Amino acid sequence: MANQSTFFERLGQIVPSIAVVLIGAYGTWDLVIKPLVQVDQAPTQACATLVTGVMVEKPAKPGTSAKKTSAPEGLPLVVPAGEKRVISIAVDNPDDKPIIYTWKATYGQFSSRVTTDNQATYTAPNALVNDKITVEARLQGCSVAQRTVTIAVVPAAGSPLPDPTLPNSINSPISDPLAPLPASPPPLSDTKIPGQ
Repeated sequence: MANQSTFFERLGQIVPSIAVVLIGAYGTWDLVIKPLVQVDQAPTQACATLVTGVMVEKPAKPGTSAKKTSAPEGLPLVVPAGEKRVISIAVDNPDDKPIIYTWKATYGQFSSRVTTDNQATYTAPNALVNDKITVEARLQGCSVAQRTVTIAVVPAAGSPLPDPTLPNSINSPISDPLAPLPASPPPLSDTKIPGQ
């Protein structure tokens, strides 16, 4: 009569095979599949860059102090055609982290497009246009802040007024707040025009 194996003997023969399969499956999951489907979640800082103001100033001549004008949101700054202005941006940076500034203008030019300084020299175009300038501040480890300011390019002192039929001309009595006050006109003389 043949020996019949008991349940426990059969179980003892099957369990090591099942254990090997389970260990192999877990190892495949843990070492191969899990790293492929796992998304690295980099720690994000809850900080945001905050632009607190934009200022414009006329480059100072040696021995004189520059006059700064703050750029109110929504209102244009006035710059005569072809003239230079120093545009500066104020950013809330209590931890004194490094900031990279990017300067862009639609029509005018900046002396540097990317700076680590909070100011750049802007040169207005010769055309009388509304020029949009954008400054981006990238504070290390924080979000990017952006401020857009409109520059109203007006005729330079002593230049003729633009032809109102030309496109992109500005025909409003806006004056440059940084320009010196004009001298008063000479008095009218009592000279007679010949033939009168």
